[in-house]
Amino acid sequence: MDPRKLARLYEQEVLPEWDERFAPFVLEAFPESFASRCTLLELGCLTGRLTTEIIRRTPPTVRLIAVEDVRDLLEKARRKIPEEDRRRVFFKKETPDRLSFADATFDGVISACIPPACRLDEVLAETCRLLVHDGFALLGTPLKGSFQEVLDVYREVLEKEDLVAVQEELDAHCRRLPDRLEAGRMLSRAGLVEGRIHLRQEVVRYPDGLALVGSALIRAHCLDACLALVRDRGWREGVLAGMIRALDTYFPDGIEVTVVMGRLEATKP
Repeated sequence: MDPRKLARLYEQEVLPEWDERFAPFVLEAFPESFASRCTLLELGCLTGRLTTEIIRRTPPTVRLIAVEDVRDLLEKARRKIPEEDRRRVFFKKETPDRLSFADATFDGVISACIPPACRLDEVLAETCRLLVHDGFALLGTPLKGSFQEVLDVYREVLEKEDLVAVQEELDAHCRRLPDRLEAGRMLSRAGLVEGRIHLRQEVVRYPDGLALVGSALIRAHCLDACLALVRDRGWREGVLAGMIRALDTYFPDGIEVTVVMGRLEATKP
């Protein structure tokens, strides 16, 4: 989905089904106290749902840097910060897996949701690099099982279209969503310790296939990356039409899409 269109639709279509469910889940593990002066980093601030909560829960001496790769989303987040707090929040356009900050810069790294376009192992390696000794990581990320209904139908349509190479690429793409055990291994490989992973499963409902494939949430977090594996644009449109027919056939009474969110907690030794 075009970034500007996503930014335009985000607060209406995505925030209620995503941020409002999973930001509170991440905040359940938010530290209750902070040193007199510390600096926090928020990865993927989107439109600022978690950003405003971090500011509300921390003392005025805490500084927050919030990064987001979509500039229009970043501007929406910036406008949500109360005027009296704007001097301690800095917004920057960056991706969570390739950050320009120096080593050991932050006392904590937080995210309501690692963007699905990023590789979790790379984000965790960057997180460890950026944390000071005893700094904490508190990250939400979709895990294996998320969007399974969409992925199963997409794979079936690829099979009917005899797109074998794309099926293989899809399998590789799906492996980027780890299960709980593999996410724990990723924390260890990144150099983080005291790793803990908590799960929360939710469903997002759609009345029919057309509503699902047109959803900003589904497009941004799952479907666009899958459709991009089909290089031919005309064939891609055919696959999309096949998905709508299949979804309406299998789910005539509406579609429930599963999201398995993991909350990753760890410390930099």
